[in-house]
Amino acid sequence: MTPFNEKPARVRALIYDQCPLFADGLKKLLESIEGFSVETVTDDGASVFQAVTESELNFVVLDLDAGMPTVKILERIKASWLPVRCVMLITDGSQPSLIAAIRMQADGFLSKRLPVAAMRRQFEQIAEGEVVISDSLTGVLADSLRNVRYQDAVRDVSQISKRELDVLQCLSQGMSNRQIAEHLGIMDGTVKVHVKHLLKKLNFATRVEAALWASENGYRNPPSPTPKK
Repeated sequence: MTPFNEKPARVRALIYDQCPLFADGLKKLLESIEGFSVETVTDDGASVFQAVTESELNFVVLDLDAGMPTVKILERIKASWLPVRCVMLITDGSQPSLIAAIRMQADGFLSKRLPVAAMRRQFEQIAEGEVVISDSLTGVLADSLRNVRYQDAVRDVSQISKRELDVLQCLSQGMSNRQIAEHLGIMDGTVKVHVKHLLKKLNFATRVEAALWASENGYRNPPSPTPKK
């Protein structure tokens, strides 16, 4: 199999969703993306892991609206250490299942309400290795982050720069890169660099994990927005 941190030559996907009409539309969307092939569409959660292993799939789209059963699927895939990117699709998302998926380091959280072009673009980004969160979900994530406990080892925040700390505090509020850039008055690309550096310095696997930790450990207050010129 292709190493997890490299884009596979072909994305071989499975869709698990309890709405057949939505699943069929999503299949058509994914197969319109170059390099994507949807091998399996199912509404049977019990069959997902077997399909992933037997067919050597490398991309799984999971319906988080189904709640904790979907989280169990994600948990099993992550525990297997298979090089499979796992994308969670949600309409609103209940807090327990959403936070559980965050902690298990899902590779994307996409809103089912996204326009087709935006959803296509975000799937392309995930296939390239990015962890993507739809802008419309950042408020939901922020509310979830503010209301949970995150138990973790102490991390040395003195390792990061003042600007990286600003970015970390923005992450704790569930902001996307674009929102952080607007808030701090910097470029989107600069935000990406800061996020990459602070994740490495603080030993986080994903930005969502960093946001959850920052929210719980008192880094919830980003600086005031930079006035627009």
